[in-house]
Amino acid sequence: MNNLKLAVRGVTRNKRRTLLSVSAIAIALMVMIILDVVMDGANKTVADKIIESSGHVQLYAPGYYDERRTLPTDIAIGDLDHTLAEIRGMDGVVDVTAQVNFGGLAIHDDKQMSGLFTGIELESADRIHGYSDKVVQGRYLTEDDTDGCLIGYRFAEILGIGVEDVVSYVSQTSYGALTAADLTVVGVVKTMNPQVDEAGVLLRLEGAQRHMELPNAATTIIVIGEDRDKSVELKERLLARLNAGVEIKTETPQPATPVAEDDVPLFAEEAPTGGFEKPEEVVKPPTKEGFEGYTWYELNHFIFDVIEQKNGMMDAIRAVLFILAAAMIINTMLTNVFERTHEIGVMMAIGAKGRQILLVFLGEAATLGIIGSLAGVILGTGIGLILQYVGIDYGNMASAMSFPMGQVLYGVVTPLKIVVLFLQGVFISAVAGLYPAAKAARMLPTKALRFI
Repeated sequence: MNNLKLAVRGVTRNKRRTLLSVSAIAIALMVMIILDVVMDGANKTVADKIIESSGHVQLYAPGYYDERRTLPTDIAIGDLDHTLAEIRGMDGVVDVTAQVNFGGLAIHDDKQMSGLFTGIELESADRIHGYSDKVVQGRYLTEDDTDGCLIGYRFAEILGIGVEDVVSYVSQTSYGALTAADLTVVGVVKTMNPQVDEAGVLLRLEGAQRHMELPNAATTIIVIGEDRDKSVELKERLLARLNAGVEIKTETPQPATPVAEDDVPLFAEEAPTGGFEKPEEVVKPPTKEGFEGYTWYELNHFIFDVIEQKNGMMDAIRAVLFILAAAMIINTMLTNVFERTHEIGVMMAIGAKGRQILLVFLGEAATLGIIGSLAGVILGTGIGLILQYVGIDYGNMASAMSFPMGQVLYGVVTPLKIVVLFLQGVFISAVAGLYPAAKAARMLPTKALRFI
């Protein structure tokens, strides 16, 4: 108890110096809490937006994932109605929707640009992606919009398209034939997903199937489960169920058998000319047997790699802030030791041991840490709660980001992280005071008493 009283008295002896040390700790913790709140909020927003656009699990026909950047329509899931019904009947599946994704050249007047065209199931896509709530001009698609479409707001600005205008596109069907169509814009959407906003055109699934020659087929099936943290388990159950009894074949080209020139008949039967038969063209169906699946995390791993790098930078910032705060405490405590050298000698002369001197100065450092950490936690948590409920409005900057992000970023206050930072602040302060305290404890009484 006496050591505690002496520690508190030492802290209050030089109020200006104490205020500087406490402020250093408080500012360090406040900045760290605010950074954590913003980063956690950004990570949550990115994860929510990714799941909103990609679901928990995406299913493809075998081989589609490796070619997905080219948006192939010749690798598709067939027997779609039966497949969707089977998925909906599985435990743990909350919702499911199918898409046909294809690339094409969008044309309006004298402007043209490559676009990402997506055929969607109107009701299920709206439940998962919330398209109807993101229409900023016009309206959402209906079953009567046979050749209607929604267009991303940035894409509409680039092409100079508005509601009721017609956008034409040229693309290739699943069999490689050229196709073209005119689509009437019924609405403009702002999804905060760069792929949709900057180059996206949404049309009815039936229309995309018709244009791409994919009857009762889709290139992608999006599945929503009960818990995003259990997406891996959901994917494994889906693939085990859907691939049961299906042998996924991989096509390997067979080397041609050499034929001697003498073996080729000069006039073959049924050959129109010469001795060479015209081979019949074999048209392969665009739908494949079997399924491959990927979770939302696997589909966007590059984004989370960037987040991990940012987390590493955050750790470096924390280390720098703690070092600066510790340096301030060391400076304060060393100054206290030099100023109170005579006092230390008197304490030793009347019987105080080195361990007791050590505890007094460690107590002063810990007291500085407690006061500074408490002030930093109060300030940081207060600002963090404001960010959590009010948020930071990025405005048009959000649309310029290369990954899905909301226009308003809401922070996330995590009580456990705040408690950990508080304890770290106290611990770092105590450790920083260890050297000055040890220096005071090792001081010789006769030498200390000379400082009068």
